[in-house]
Amino acid sequence: PSEALFHAAEGNYDLLIVSLSLDNFDGLRLCSQARSLERTRQVPILAISDADNNARLMRGLEIGVNDYLLRPVDKNELLARARTQIRRRRYTDHLRDNVQNSIEMAITDALTGLNNRRYMESHLATLAEQASIRGKPLALMILDIDYFKAINDTYGHDAGDDVLREFAVRIRKSIRGIDLACRYGGEEFVIVMPETDLHVAGMVAERLRRSIAGEPFTVDKGGKRITVTISIGLTTLERKGEQVSDVLKRADTALYRAKHDGRNRVVSAAA
Repeated sequence: PSEALFHAAEGNYDLLIVSLSLDNFDGLRLCSQARSLERTRQVPILAISDADNNARLMRGLEIGVNDYLLRPVDKNELLARARTQIRRRRYTDHLRDNVQNSIEMAITDALTGLNNRRYMESHLATLAEQASIRGKPLALMILDIDYFKAINDTYGHDAGDDVLREFAVRIRKSIRGIDLACRYGGEEFVIVMPETDLHVAGMVAERLRRSIAGEPFTVDKGGKRITVTISIGLTTLERKGEQVSDVLKRADTALYRAKHDGRNRVVSAAA
């Protein structure tokens, strides 16, 4: 039985059929273990029980057995109940996948794969609250692709999309797993860095700026390579209770200065 549970966890099974009258092993314990493991938690269990074992059968249903058969087992009834449980499992998986896809679509930018503005605005408030409670800094930068309209006008919107996708890839390579990267809209992006002060965030921003400017972007399925630069406005949340909107405005003001001063640069604004 223990080996069977191991195989159930390692394999992609549609149904577990468990006897509640195993020799030298508690079938109920096997069912309970299957329900406690992440890999087998959603796998339906069909229990086989003796007719006079009603108490154990009820206990099995309580711990998550989906259906049961009483001995002597009729082959056709066993096949019918097995098919029913497998159909339900597959239908449930289908519904779960649809829900997960819907959630991902609601919070993800379809073009770049980064989180979208809606997710950023809702999650940023949580990150700011956590930073205030823990007394930790929180850095935020707004990034804007320089002369992006000219890229679209010169090379076409497909090339512009290529640039946005590659830009998102380079962002991911430049930040940590705990950082939040979002497409804010158009050619503007936001990166939120928990537990990061202005000095460290400035080094990250400068490294990202250099990675963009230092390697041309490939567009038109590899047919052209174009130089792209970015401007970055950077600030931090370091005051308890500071409004997230004020932090965004300060970063946006720093971004405006970066563009006004000639683009392809990082400008920091202290809190």
